[in-house]
Amino acid sequence: MSPAQRLKNMEFNATFLATIISFLIFVYLMNKVLYEPVRRIVNERHDFIEGNYSDADNNNAKAEELSEKREEELKEAKDNAKAKYNELIDNYKNQKSEIVKNAQEETSKELEDAYNNLNNVSNEAKEKLKGSMTDLANDIVEKVIGYRSEIQGFDDEEVNKILYHKKGM
Repeated sequence: MSPAQRLKNMEFNATFLATIISFLIFVYLMNKVLYEPVRRIVNERHDFIEGNYSDADNNNAKAEELSEKREEELKEAKDNAKAKYNELIDNYKNQKSEIVKNAQEETSKELEDAYNNLNNVSNEAKEKLKGSMTDLANDIVEKVIGYRSEIQGFDDEEVNKILYHKKGM
């Protein structure tokens, strides 16, 4: 190869080399001026978005935890209310049973007192009747036969059978 061709090749090579160097300087400057700030902004945005996703996941987990806690507290409150309601119902049933029992005892006592009082009044009336039987018998005999005949005494056993409805004493 002749020196002129070599020079031409070198020129080509020098131009080529100058282009490559200017391109590398251009890429370096573009990287510093444009790409690096854009990459930084993209990375900041990416970190911001990832942070928001992370916060959203944390908030979602907290919300679920609070919801579960609220459900547990609500269930516990319902159980407590139901237990208190059942306790009150049991107390009222016991009070009702006690009131009914007392009323039955009182009524039974009053009924027994009334029965005893009635028996006393009945016995008093029968004794008075027993005492006036002689007078009544004499009045009947006087009406039937026309004069007064004094009937004396009755068989107490027969009178008791009649008045007290007793069979064979």
